[in-house]
Amino acid sequence: MSGPLAFRFDHVHFYCSDVAATERWFVEGLGAEVIELYEAGGSTTHYLRLGDTVLAMRQRRAGESMAEPGRPQLGADHFGLLVDDLDATAAELKRRGVKFTRDPQPFRPGVRIAFILGPDNVSIELMERKG
Repeated sequence: MSGPLAFRFDHVHFYCSDVAATERWFVEGLGAEVIELYEAGGSTTHYLRLGDTVLAMRQRRAGESMAEPGRPQLGADHFGLLVDDLDATAAELKRRGVKFTRDPQPFRPGVRIAFILGPDNVSIELMERKG
C-alpha cells in the first residue's frame, strides 16, 4: 500500500462487572440504542450505538483478572463525546441522574468540557467546540 493510511473510528470496547447495568446506564442515561447481541466464548457482547460511535461491552468472565475499578492503570484514560450545547446536555444528564466529576467549564479558547462517571468508574468527557 502506498500513500497515507486511512483510518475510521469503529468502536470502544468495555469489560463490565455488570453488563446489563452498564447497558441500561448508556441506554437510559445517554440515549444509546442496542443494535446487536453476539454470543461467543461463553459470554455475550452487547453492541450499542451512541451517536456515530459503537460501544461494545461484555461481562467479565469467571477467572478473568481485571484491574480494580477506579484505580489508575496503563491504557486509555477516558473517551470523549462531542455535543452541540454543553450546558443543555449537562442539565438533561443531571436530570437523568448521571454523575458529574467535573461540571462544564472552559478548557481552552473555543472549547468547553465536562466529565461524567460511567459504570465501573469509566471517565467520559463531554466536549463542546465553538468557532
